[in-house]
Amino acid sequence: MTDLICQNGSILSVLTSFVMILMVLIPAPLLAGQGTSDLVVGEIEIIRNNIFSQAETDSTVGPLSLVRNGMNGLHINTREYVVRRELLFSEGETFRPERLAETERNLRELGFLNNISVTAVDTTQDGRVKVRVEVRDSWSLKTTLTWTRAAAGETRWNISLSEVNFLGHAVTLGAGIGADENSSFHSFWFRKRRITNVGLVLGVDYSKREDGFFRNLFLSRPFYALGDKWTVETRAYDSQADVRFYLSNGGPSGVDPTSQASLYARIPRQVTGLKLGTLIRLSDRDEGRIWRLGAGLDIKDTEYQFVYTSNFFLSDGREVDLGYLTEPNQPVARDQGVQVYPHLWLNTKGRNWSKARFILQYGPVEDIPMDLSIDFKTGPAGPAMGSTTGFGGSIWRTEIIATKWWQLGSGHFKLQGWGVAQTGASANRYHRLNVQTGWLASHGAERSPWLTRITGEAGHGSNLTGESAFTLGLNNGLRTLDFDGMAGDRLVRWNVEQGKAMPWEALGFFQMGFAAFYSGGVAHWDDEDRGLSDTRHEMGLGVRLGPTRSANALISKLDISWALDGSRGPVFTAATRGFF
Repeated sequence: MTDLICQNGSILSVLTSFVMILMVLIPAPLLAGQGTSDLVVGEIEIIRNNIFSQAETDSTVGPLSLVRNGMNGLHINTREYVVRRELLFSEGETFRPERLAETERNLRELGFLNNISVTAVDTTQDGRVKVRVEVRDSWSLKTTLTWTRAAAGETRWNISLSEVNFLGHAVTLGAGIGADENSSFHSFWFRKRRITNVGLVLGVDYSKREDGFFRNLFLSRPFYALGDKWTVETRAYDSQADVRFYLSNGGPSGVDPTSQASLYARIPRQVTGLKLGTLIRLSDRDEGRIWRLGAGLDIKDTEYQFVYTSNFFLSDGREVDLGYLTEPNQPVARDQGVQVYPHLWLNTKGRNWSKARFILQYGPVEDIPMDLSIDFKTGPAGPAMGSTTGFGGSIWRTEIIATKWWQLGSGHFKLQGWGVAQTGASANRYHRLNVQTGWLASHGAERSPWLTRITGEAGHGSNLTGESAFTLGLNNGLRTLDFDGMAGDRLVRWNVEQGKAMPWEALGFFQMGFAAFYSGGVAHWDDEDRGLSDTRHEMGLGVRLGPTRSANALISKLDISWALDGSRGPVFTAATRGFF
């Protein structure tokens, strides 16, 4: 094992260094949860409000009044038992203010409640604290109608109907039809929380596509509270579809190493997998940093369909023999087959949170974890474990996600890194690393501020298979490109946006805003004759929409943009995105 780490230390050192820099240079405040020994929780009052209050319905007339009263009448409010079972305190136990704050965060995380407050409202002479839990329901029937057209003419569309709080019981049911750049599809999904006394969550996903299918079943017991002792997760999945397998313009299939356009073939691939994992809390339930340790097992069988033909049409219209991808020492040959990956699992996070608005959503209160969080997995994945992937010898796999937020001036600054690396013999090695950062600030009125967003991302990979390449385009950062206009094992992109949220709600349901933005970026393969000098630049204007009474609070963006080199524009796009 020592020889393996020494031989391949360069990749692991990148991951280790990233974690150590964060741990050493970033203070992680620890909030001590201090209970008050002479106070106990008394009466717990639950108040559930309609989507629109009585005052809001009484103050409107005409069509708007009809809409508001109609939504209140059609919607079934969340059942009291659903709210009560999420409480992290009960009558008679020691009163701890931090558990009220955590309960409030958990209720927001459900996604179908709004205007949530969990507060102590009175204390009796015998030391019993009355707690009031007040929530406002959101419109939980989500109707989605999206249509997106890329610069080159490719379109995506989707129509779906989902209920995320079916009959007020916190059950999710959904179905939809649509088409992406590869094929049309129809899909179904189901979620049910706390189906047993131990709080298991059951989920089912099914999608039928022209080019295959996707099936997913999971049964898990999540951490419902920071102080929970254990979690367990199980997942089984099976998929078959054409994947966009990206190729280098400087490789055997390319004809122009200087070309900026992504080069890809659609190759059928089937993946079947099983995931098992468990974590146990090691640290104190109520105080200090939270440390969890456990283990997991991932088994995945990957098969690229080169059985019937090795000739494929590429995105530039040529028909090419891609049989060389299955030859020894190629990434496809390395990853094809069964991989068995038992691993040690470490998770840590803090207890310091900040409330904010206009970060990833457009107006609702959001909870930002301010302490460093790390999720780390590492273990063997070679033939000794039963794997048939790779080219023999010892193989070690490591995965990591690390996130840290800071309060910076009038906004929040985020740094997040995630990556996967495999070490061993030269042909078995690969890595894929990402770092994303951003400063998201608001100035002025709380409900209608000026919004400044400065974001960036960098990615670096080596010996990647084509479907794991970094892509840049409408899917990921630049509106004047195709969905995946650039691709490779190198990526740099950034965005600067200045916006203004309007103080009114359109139809009493959406908060609107306007923005001007500039974006730039480049993605390429290391063996292509390109680099940062080929960065693409664009600018544009857009409308921002954020549902204020809906379970879906993601920002919708309607933009018009121009490429600054004059190659494209104006380009109209509609998309729902988060950080960028």
